[in-house]
Amino acid sequence: MPASIPVALPLLLLLVGASTAAQPATAPGERADTPRVVMLSATAPKEVPEVPIQPGRLSTFLLGAPLKLVGVELEEREGFSRVTLLEDMLTLLPSGALPVGRRLKLRLRFMEGTVPASADFVLVVSRTQVETQVEVNLQPGTPYASWQEAEAERIKLRQVQAELERERQEPDGLTGLLAEGRMDEEGVPARRQYPTQDFTQLPGQPLTVRKATSYRARGVVALALEVDNVSSRPWKAVGASLVDEGGVRLKVLRVWPTEPLAPGATRQRVVVEAEVTEEARARGRFTLSLWQEGEPASVSLEGVTFP
Repeated sequence: MPASIPVALPLLLLLVGASTAAQPATAPGERADTPRVVMLSATAPKEVPEVPIQPGRLSTFLLGAPLKLVGVELEEREGFSRVTLLEDMLTLLPSGALPVGRRLKLRLRFMEGTVPASADFVLVVSRTQVETQVEVNLQPGTPYASWQEAEAERIKLRQVQAELERERQEPDGLTGLLAEGRMDEEGVPARRQYPTQDFTQLPGQPLTVRKATSYRARGVVALALEVDNVSSRPWKAVGASLVDEGGVRLKVLRVWPTEPLAPGATRQRVVVEAEVTEEARARGRFTLSLWQEGEPASVSLEGVTFP
């Protein structure tokens, strides 16, 4: 009989090893204290993690920055007693209607522009195992500048849309003047002026002014010029100044048009609008200067006045 011991011993060790391998990683209905961590990458192949869930036990998915949750796609959603979606967290409470062994697809969808755009999981209904907390993070080194840039563009777009909507709701034309209190029963006084007779312009300038009409409304003045582009290249006024004889400078609000005047174009209009304050009432004679971007003033009129 002693000779049979060497044969029985390996068999005993094999049975013991098989029994050990069959034991679950955690006791029935429990899990390890350490949260499950899932790292996402924009380039690595996607491996769909399996997450055990248990009826009556909460399973929570926590998102690390900069991930932001905007939606979920959950198979057999009616089989869950509770699905709570927050910006950085998803909580699931399976009901007893889900049979053990059922495999359900879960997709977390992140804010537009995030890389990656989503994360997939397979929920496995278990009688004994449950992952109560799964942390979802970006793998270190994963670029997410695109998300930040997209978010900045979205904010900028919303601001532009809000400004356009505000401008759309505000009246323009004569209604706008009345609504802003810039015109009363007397209307908008105007004064027509001509070169030599009313103002002077030195020769050799790229724009020749045929005439100038000045306007005054409450709080603003404007000067509309009828010009010829006598230069050989397009000319676009991007800036202007109006200075009176005492050196007081009006605050120029806008110069129009925003498109350049073609070479040789005649009888074109250039309008300069400026603010009038208590300190600068726009009385007396003014010098108007116009310039192009990156260049000194090349168009100048002396002696223009406002009504």
